[in-house]
Amino acid sequence: MPEIEIAEQEIHVTEKGSGDVLLVFPGNLHSSHAYADEISCFSDRFRVLSFDYPGTGRSTREVKYRDEREYDLWNYRADIACHLLLALGIEACFVIGAGGGALVALHFAGRQARLHGLSVMGVVADSFLAELSSRNFHRSLDRREHYYVRNSSALREQHGEDWRQVVDEDTAFLREMADRGGYVLPDSVLNAISCPVFLTGSLRDLLTPGVAREYARISGIVPDCSLHLASTAGHRLSEEHPFMWTDPVSFRTVVDLFLRKTRPVD
Repeated sequence: MPEIEIAEQEIHVTEKGSGDVLLVFPGNLHSSHAYADEISCFSDRFRVLSFDYPGTGRSTREVKYRDEREYDLWNYRADIACHLLLALGIEACFVIGAGGGALVALHFAGRQARLHGLSVMGVVADSFLAELSSRNFHRSLDRREHYYVRNSSALREQHGEDWRQVVDEDTAFLREMADRGGYVLPDSVLNAISCPVFLTGSLRDLLTPGVAREYARISGIVPDCSLHLASTAGHRLSEEHPFMWTDPVSFRTVVDLFLRKTRPVD
């Protein structure tokens, strides 16, 4: 699919399959290209869409509306997703996100979709924390250099020759957020999600310490919430390497069950 202009920004969109729409939100380090396997897996029964955020992947490098981005990065990206769906004439969708993409998915379902008159049929949020303390935030960012070294070719393929500038700018932006005390996804956003939500992750994930406790807390706030936590998958020295990728077979199996249960019967 060619680029689509959203709010004076050229947004690169990936699309495959047909049927109900499934929107995949990239994590912070990645572009939609990183989710090619997930897009292919679910495209046999969904119209799967993903897109590159402004300043990443094949989208424009000029980022507009920096005040909105500064106020809440993930809410800003959820807003862009709404404008993208409206431009494509899409009124309803399922959503999947991992890491930072999970935060975008939850903002999308709990706030932005409603503001734009869109319907969300189900949310899969993988390997994330809704509360990022300054300490945990910085600790996860410290691991990024290891990821760069091990995955420079993949990052170049996703973002282009300026990949290092792209990821360094994202790291610097998140560092500032961590310096200000971290980040908390508002409970009001979680409580406003009216569709089923499925939380997935690993108990051994170094980037989501206390994930069981956090998911238990979130499940008490989101009206319709279920979860799956694995005890075997986990990160090595990486950022944005979620359960979705450390155990893709298990992830796709449990997500497929959730989507089949949630999907409306024709």
